[in-house]
Amino acid sequence: MSKRNRQLFHLLVQIADNLEAASTFFMQGLKDLSQPADFSSAVKEYERRGDELIGELVTLLNATYITPLEREDFLELAIKMDDIVDGLEACSVRFDLYGIHEATPVMLEFARTIMDSVKEIEVAMQKLEARRLLDLREHTIRLNELEKNADGLLRTALRALFSQEADVLHVIKFKEIYEILENITDKCEDVADVLDSVIVKNA
Repeated sequence: MSKRNRQLFHLLVQIADNLEAASTFFMQGLKDLSQPADFSSAVKEYERRGDELIGELVTLLNATYITPLEREDFLELAIKMDDIVDGLEACSVRFDLYGIHEATPVMLEFARTIMDSVKEIEVAMQKLEARRLLDLREHTIRLNELEKNADGLLRTALRALFSQEADVLHVIKFKEIYEILENITDKCEDVADVLDSVIVKNA
């Protein structure tokens, strides 16, 4: 494999590593939301780093005549992973905008699910770099399971929110945050869908 082709795979791993760092920071940050503006600003740095890595990937793709996977697959994997970081950043902004200084158990459970999903993605990218395509399937299956768990968590959380909370403004704020968090797990599943497509086309 050429040096540029190795670099393409390694950039996907770097994007996944940045994603893993972002999700871990997000999870830890929810345990202390005393400074939501600082929290949001820190998460923004992971989003900025992800954009830089995608820019490097696009530049390398444009400079590489023959790629080991379809160009669109490299780019789509990168963009789907970046969407997850974007979701974390969007959620952190809501904590600042809405003045939320304490995470609920539901938020923490969503964050754990996201972190678990991201770990699956990170390992999958390492296996993709090693060209262990058939081994990717166990991770896509697990990502689908985690997304379904998040669907159930959202339904349960909204049911409780609507039935137990009388403050309409509180309901609006927390409903939006829960839906953003659930949507992040959808983005994780989007990565799994692209990986499944890569398996079919290349294994």
